[in-house]
Amino acid sequence: MSERATTAAERGPGQAAFPWIQVGALVLGALLMIYGLVGFWPAFAPPGPDGRQPTLLGLEINPLRSALQLALGVAGMLCATRFSAARAYGWVLAVVSLAFVVFGILGILDRDVDWLGMNLPSTVVAGVFAALGLVLALGPVRRSYPGGALPPVHAEPDRREGR
Repeated sequence: MSERATTAAERGPGQAAFPWIQVGALVLGALLMIYGLVGFWPAFAPPGPDGRQPTLLGLEINPLRSALQLALGVAGMLCATRFSAARAYGWVLAVVSLAFVVFGILGILDRDVDWLGMNLPSTVVAGVFAALGLVLALGPVRRSYPGGALPPVHAEPDRREGR
């Protein structure tokens, strides 16, 4: 048995190392999944007399955008299992949400190109998700571990050590 595995066996069960980036990807994925699912509820109602989509808490709802948010949320929850995937999810979330912001601004300026049914509050929410995606992608990670000097044992081998 390797020295690292023996040390882990001697220490016994303990708190797993789950960096905040993975927790953030999990939480943001869950929020986007809920946001996408809830968005389907009024999305299939006919547009109002002014031709606009129905709103939910002031956010204009669109089935296409709800499906994209649902897919982005599921991807976030899946990417939360690995640190590198959570970082990559941060970039994907930032880019897709930034695209939502651009489409939202275009839709506010010209209602004829509003494919995603975004009003100003929806565009602001997309901007917040873009900023949070950048925080996940670029945020610092603490290299020391609480509870001792020994690093936690991961299921994945450390590729930097050549194992």
